[in-house]
Amino acid sequence: MTPPARNTGMPTTDDQRPTTDFVIREAAAGELDLILHHRRSMFRDMGEGTTEELDRMIAAARPMFAKAIENGSYHHWLAIDERGSVAGGGGVLLCPWPANPREACTQRAVILNVYTELEFRRRGVARQVMKTILEWVNAHGLASVNLHASDEGRSLYESMGFKPTNEMRLRFGRQSGDRAIG
Repeated sequence: MTPPARNTGMPTTDDQRPTTDFVIREAAAGELDLILHHRRSMFRDMGEGTTEELDRMIAAARPMFAKAIENGSYHHWLAIDERGSVAGGGGVLLCPWPANPREACTQRAVILNVYTELEFRRRGVARQVMKTILEWVNAHGLASVNLHASDEGRSLYESMGFKPTNEMRLRFGRQSGDRAIG
C-alpha cells in the first residue's frame, strides 16, 4: 500500500494552484500499461502522430519496455497523490554506450516518458519525478543523463541544469516500422 502523500498547502505555482507533495515510487513490472499510457499521452499532447501511429508505436514499444523492465535497463517512477491517483511519471533507460574522453562510463542514461496528467499540471509533479530520476542516476554512478525536451518541458529541464548539446538527427524517408536494409 502506498503511504499517503502530504499537502502543506503553502507553496503555489505561477497559476496559484497549490503545490502538492506527491509520493514518488518506482513502478512495478505489472504497471507496464500505465507506463505506456504516459508515453502515448506525452506524444499525443505534443501533437506527434496520428491515432494509428500512436497505436503502432505502443504495440512496438510494449515488448521492448517489458524486457527492459525485466532486465533492469528501464526504471520508471510514478507520482501518487493523497487519494492514490497517479498524477504522472517518468523513467530512465540505461543503454550500452562507448566511453569518450570526458566520460569513461560505458552506459548512457536517457530519460523517457516524463508525463503529467492534465489535472495535475503546474503542481510540481514533473519536477519531483525528475528529481527522483536524477538522484537515482547519480547514485548509480552514471556521469551524465540525456533527454529530449518538449517545448512545455524545456524550462523545467533548463532550471534543473540541462544544457543543449551538439546532438543531431537524420531521418530516413521510410515509413515508421520499416526496417533499414542491412
